[in-house]
Amino acid sequence: MRGSATWGGERMRGRSADASGFSLVEVVIAMFLLGIIAVAILPALWQGVVLSSQQASTATATRYMNSIIDDARATPTCPYLGAIASRPAATDGRGVSISASTSTVTGCNPGATARLTVNIVGEGRTLATSTALIYIP
Repeated sequence: MRGSATWGGERMRGRSADASGFSLVEVVIAMFLLGIIAVAILPALWQGVVLSSQQASTATATRYMNSIIDDARATPTCPYLGAIASRPAATDGRGVSISASTSTVTGCNPGATARLTVNIVGEGRTLATSTALIYIP
């Protein structure tokens, strides 16, 4: 072989036909395609994060509402039931204030069953609503 050096039987001037690996162009194209896929998936991921945080607020509101109803059943008096809306607000994991906006008591008489309706609000929207029957001794 005139004009080219060999080492181990291979030519040193260029790549042999059986050389493996990726060229720089192939790596750049692969990175570009992965970037396009990432940009396409990003809105779905963001929507998932937003929905997850809203569901966390709803779960906190439901727990808060259940504790209000449990307390009302533990102290079944008409004055206590009427003051439920003035309970202190709770805070969920994101720092949103959750409070009982309205509570309606109907049929509150000794020896009767009162109907208690509680609405829990946070972020300007109703997160949970429940109606419970409470016996007034």
